[in-house]
This record gives sequence, structure tokens and C-alpha cells, in this order.
Amino acid sequence: MSGILNTLKLPDIVTLLNALCGFGAIITVQNGTLHLSCILVLLAAIADGLDGNLARYIGGSEIGGSLDSLADVISFGVAPAIIIFSYMGNGYIILISICFYLICGILRLARFNVSKPDNAFFKGLPITASGIIVSAIILVDNGYLSPIYMGAGCIILGILMVSSIRYMKIRGKKKTMPLTLIFAISIISYFVNPPMVSTFTVPLLMAMVLYLFSPIYKNKEYKNKEKLGYL
Repeated sequence: MSGILNTLKLPDIVTLLNALCGFGAIITVQNGTLHLSCILVLLAAIADGLDGNLARYIGGSEIGGSLDSLADVISFGVAPAIIIFSYMGNGYIILISICFYLICGILRLARFNVSKPDNAFFKGLPITASGIIVSAIILVDNGYLSPIYMGAGCIILGILMVSSIRYMKIRGKKKTMPLTLIFAISIISYFVNPPMVSTFTVPLLMAMVLYLFSPIYKNKEYKNKEKLGYL
């Protein structure tokens, strides 16, 4: 055991915190604390972004990449699926759609592990983004969302994860700082004033919806630059 512990670096510790947040989300939703479980998924997403940044700056370990994918399966695959199941009930529509979501998430991570690194784009919607979207929707929703719409949402997220659509990587202070602030507002609001978490999570949901459709804007921007002779 000491052998593998000696190989761990700081980014790996943060990755394990990601996994623990995902596991915590599963435990808390079983105890009926739905919003806390969603907040834990958001905390897992912050840890997921932090471990990647740390690995780029101080270097990662040999097992860092595999460890990250395993943690992501728990936090953004299994945890959101169980949260949806607990929130929407155990109907066939929800059961089939969350199974589809989970399988697509696993396939997306497997493809990522064997793909050539791309510093600018992800191939397919990142599973982290999917988990954030699910959590934000549930935090904002006040019981109005039907199983059909939630099931359709899971199917769409699953398809986007295994698609070849290119999603930009959010890097640089100009992009990460506003997003970090939006995350912080949602998370802090839960602990300061729980009834207001739905309102304070709206900006996060809007930001994630914009990211969901960002390839459309990027493609238009690329075509316009091509016409103008910039490319």
C-alpha cells in the first residue's frame, strides 16, 4: 500500500477529493438531502478543474490520468444518475434514460483516455459539464420538471458526450475567474440561505446552457473568419 501512496502527488489528492465529493453526493441523496448532493457534485467539479491545473503546473503522477477518469465516473456519471433517480422517481423513462446517460459518460471517458491530447478542445461534451448541468437543473427546479423532460435531457446529454462535436476547454483567468465566481455564489448560497439556492444557481445554469450551445457559435465564428481571410 505504501508503494502506491508514494506515487501520489498533490493533483492526485485533489482528484481523490473529487471522488469523495461524488460519493458524498450519493450518500446524502439517499438520506433525503437532495440539494446538498447537488452542491457536492458542484464541489467535485471544482476539484476536477483544480487537479488538472495543478498537474499542468507542478506535474502529475503516472496514475493521474486514470485516477481522474475513475473519479469522474463516480462524481459526474453515477452520482447524477442516482440523484435524478431519487428526484424523479423510479419510472421506466427515468431508469432507461439514466442508464443511457451513464453508459455514454463511461464511453466518453474511455475514448478520452485513448485519444491524442488536444490543448484547445474536447471531443464531445465533457462528462463534468453534464454532471454540472444535471445538478444545476435540479437546484433551480421547484418540482415542475416532468420525468419526460428530464429523461429527454439525459438522452441529449448522453448523445452529446459520445458525439464528435468539439467543445472548447475553459482555461485562462479571463474565462475561469467569472465561472469560479458563479460556482461560488451557488455553493455559498446553499450554506448561507438554503431556500435561495434555486435563485442563485440560475446564473450557473445559464452559463452551462451557453457552453452546451457554444460549438454553434464557434463554428459560425470560424466560418466568418474564413470568409474574411483570417484563416
